[in-house]
Amino acid sequence: MPKEPVKAPPKFPPVKKYVCRCTEILELAPDIKQFRLEFKKPETIDYVPGQYIQLLTPVYEKNSKEVYRTYSISSDPADKSAIELIIRRIPGGISTTYCFEYLKVGDEVEIKGPYGKLRLSNTNAPIVFMAGGSGMAPIKCMLHYMKNTGNKRKATYYFGGNKVEDLFYVDLMREFESVIADFRFVPTVAETGQGENWDGKVGLVTQVVKEDLKNAPECEAYLCGSPGMVDASIKVLKEMGIGEERIFYDKFEKSST
Repeated sequence: MPKEPVKAPPKFPPVKKYVCRCTEILELAPDIKQFRLEFKKPETIDYVPGQYIQLLTPVYEKNSKEVYRTYSISSDPADKSAIELIIRRIPGGISTTYCFEYLKVGDEVEIKGPYGKLRLSNTNAPIVFMAGGSGMAPIKCMLHYMKNTGNKRKATYYFGGNKVEDLFYVDLMREFESVIADFRFVPTVAETGQGENWDGKVGLVTQVVKEDLKNAPECEAYLCGSPGMVDASIKVLKEMGIGEERIFYDKFEKSST
C-alpha cells in the first residue's frame, strides 16, 4: 500500500492585540511565578502550542516608558479564554520587576501575539524535551496538547533546576506520565543542598541527557531556556547524532526581562 502523505501543519494564527485581566498569581519556585490572564477584548485567542506572546509593561515607578517583553504560553491550549505565563524574576528586569512587585490580581494588562515557530512536528520520531526554570512554559503547553489529542509518540522531558527547591510542577508531570501514552519525566538538579532529600538525577540537564538518552539519532529535540542553555543543549545533541534540522527552539534575547 502507498504511504499516507504527511499532512501539512495548520498555519500560524495572525498576530493581534489583546486586553486581559490578571485573575491568578501562583508562586512556583523562589524566583518563578505563574500569571493567569483572562481575555476581555477579544475574548478568545488562537495559537499553536509552543508559541509565545509579548506582554506590554506600562510606565511605573521604576520604568519611564512602555516596553514589550516576550513570554511563552504555558497553559492548556484547549482553554481559549485565558493564557498562563511562567515568569522568572530577573534582578533589575523592567518587566519582571513589574510582574513581581506591581501587577496584582484584578489588574488589566495588554499583550500581542502569538509569535514564534516552535511547534510539534507531524512525524512519529521520539521526542526529547529539554528545559530549565521558566523554560517549562512551552513544554507544558505542548504536553497538555499531547494529552488532549491522545498523541502516542515516545517523549522524554529533561527538566533542570539549580537546587531541589527550583523544581516545580513535578506532580503535574507525573500525572502526564500516567495519561500520555509513552511519556517520561526526568527532573534533575545541578546540586543538592545539605539535608535535602533527593534521589533523582544530579547534574546539568545536558550532562543527564548524555548519560540517559539511548536513541539520540532517531529523536527530535524541543528546547526552551536561556540562550546559554539552548546553545549548550544544541552542542550536546549534535554531538549525540541529532541533526540541527531536528532541533527546534525559539531563542529569546537577553532583553526579555
